[in-house]
Amino acid sequence: MAQDDKMAAVACTQWEEDLVLHYYGELAVNERAAVDDHVRGCEPCRFYLKELESILPLTVKPDEPPQTFWDDYSREMRRKLTQVSDKKSWWQNLASFFQPWAIPVSATAAVAILALTLALGKGFWSSKDVPQDDEVFMEILPAAENLEFFKTMDVLDAMDFLEDMGSPGKGSA
Repeated sequence: MAQDDKMAAVACTQWEEDLVLHYYGELAVNERAAVDDHVRGCEPCRFYLKELESILPLTVKPDEPPQTFWDDYSREMRRKLTQVSDKKSWWQNLASFFQPWAIPVSATAAVAILALTLALGKGFWSSKDVPQDDEVFMEILPAAENLEFFKTMDVLDAMDFLEDMGSPGKGSA
């Protein structure tokens, strides 16, 4: 037995990776044939491959919980889902109380608001102080007051032009 352990440790290092890939079936056809040829002639590599076949399946055992775990899990999930579906928040309880009345109450409130707006708002929308014709006049008045100012500015521009024409050396060439 000690000799077998020593042979596993002495397996060809250049073939170790290929032996693992051979075990998993991940080598190309020509590489697989080369590994098979080497294993036929090399006792340590043949032993290493047998050792892989016996050890690797033990390392990847599925960790499956027992059936009692799944039964308890299922029972607990059903209990929690039932609690969540039965429990309503305070606003859902309040909304369910007013739900049958929601449409008639909303319609009545809308009609009442519209009636109050039309009845009371009529006096606020139009100004009783100034007649409508006078409002137009009040908008034009500031522009008319500034009209004289703009006429004066035109005269000043013309004076600059006349001064430039009358100055010696600039008028005629």
